[in-house]
Amino acid sequence: MAGLLWQIFNIIKEVINRVVKLPELILTLLGWRFSKKLKLRIVILRDERGLPLISNELVVPAFDEARRILGRGARIEVEPAGWQVVTAPHGAPKAALDVHCTDGAWRDDLGLAGTFFRELMATTPAGTLIGYGAPVTVFIVRSITTHNGCSLGPATDYVTVEAGSMRNSRRLLVHEVAHACGLWHTRRPNNLMVSENPGEEVTGWQASIMRTSRHVTYF
Repeated sequence: MAGLLWQIFNIIKEVINRVVKLPELILTLLGWRFSKKLKLRIVILRDERGLPLISNELVVPAFDEARRILGRGARIEVEPAGWQVVTAPHGAPKAALDVHCTDGAWRDDLGLAGTFFRELMATTPAGTLIGYGAPVTVFIVRSITTHNGCSLGPATDYVTVEAGSMRNSRRLLVHEVAHACGLWHTRRPNNLMVSENPGEEVTGWQASIMRTSRHVTYF
């Protein structure tokens, strides 16, 4: 029940923020674009034995890639939410280590996995209450059923990425963060939102959508 209330609350906050930022969306599409900020934290889960799923050194390049792509394509400065990368303080339950995506991510969030993720999410007082400036937390999990990464969009303030994929793709992480900020898949070649092998292009429309997300602010 608590997970469902969080989903509804987050969606309401997203709608309110989008309405308030509608004038900025129009101005951004017209070329008015000052630098904004997005707070991001990556949390590496530990398995049942307490061992991290991947080393910090293999994850930091994905944070740097997010900073490069969003800075250049959308004038969004990606900043650490306290720390760039942290390792969970204790072993995660199997429900959080092996998650679902299109076949059940919503149910996961309503259950033990969602409860575990919310305990470890990066938060701010304003982000919790009104959504404005809420950090995005990326959880590095062991497996995802149908994809290598997953996001519930505006319903949550976190996304999940498979540990194994971090060794092959630095852009999957920023692709999922972009989902959390309102973007959807596209078939444009070399675009960040291509579903497989994301590129680095961010169109003007995509930049405008991301810049008016509740996660992206001036402060």
